[in-house]
Amino acid sequence: MSRCFTHDSRAALTALDRLDELTADLLLPGHGEPFTEGVRTATRQARRFGVH
Repeated sequence: MSRCFTHDSRAALTALDRLDELTADLLLPGHGEPFTEGVRTATRQARRFGVH
């Protein structure tokens, strides 16, 4: 999570726990291409990239 997009990067990463509860296979991020690999794959990638 880029610090320029949030004031609390740690809270943003913690919010991923709530998203993990969803079962959607398709995510529409509002920019770029639709993400078709599922919520858990998206949150796993977000955690892996972490805060920078």
